[in-house]
Amino acid sequence: FFSIVAGPYLLIHFFLFPLPLLALGEYMGTGHEMYISAVKNLFIADLLTNAHGFVAIVTNHAGDDMYRFRDGCRPYSGSFYLRQVLASVDFWTGSDINDFMHGYLNYQIEHHLWPSLSMLSYKRSQPLVKALCEKHGVPYVQENVFTRTKKTIDIMTGASSMRWFPEDYEKKFLAKDAVREAAKKEKKTVLLSDKCMDAAKE
Repeated sequence: FFSIVAGPYLLIHFFLFPLPLLALGEYMGTGHEMYISAVKNLFIADLLTNAHGFVAIVTNHAGDDMYRFRDGCRPYSGSFYLRQVLASVDFWTGSDINDFMHGYLNYQIEHHLWPSLSMLSYKRSQPLVKALCEKHGVPYVQENVFTRTKKTIDIMTGASSMRWFPEDYEKKFLAKDAVREAAKKEKKTVLLSDKCMDAAKE
């Protein structure tokens, strides 16, 4: 791990990258001060970036109100979409400044449902997703970042645990997904090019 992942990153990012400042410091008569200051600033910036990343990403996937699942599911199936809502949390949303500070990751549920949507589309889709969840009795969790951080720490320290999704429901949903997938494969898709070829033959 250290020789392949952490070592090269530490060496290149924190020591080689600011190396030109050694020469610049010697030229300007400040010695190693510029280099040492740059290394310190890079370490502090990295720590703060990682702390922000942890708070913005990890905390809206952990907590005693989040579900975990025993088996994988088919991409873009009914189970897939249900899991995106049950295993993600939105932070406070709506304010442009708040959304910007969260990097629009405060719309985590919408991001998991549609990863390729634009940031503003997450904002527009949220009321629709909330209404759909309410209509079907699916819990849509939205809390502030401080509450989520506390719940994540409780999971990390063993003070609480994430919920298991009921196994019998999980199996039922996966079976329904398999039936729908099989029905899709049986239904023969007629391509426009095939229709054109048939029309040309007539």
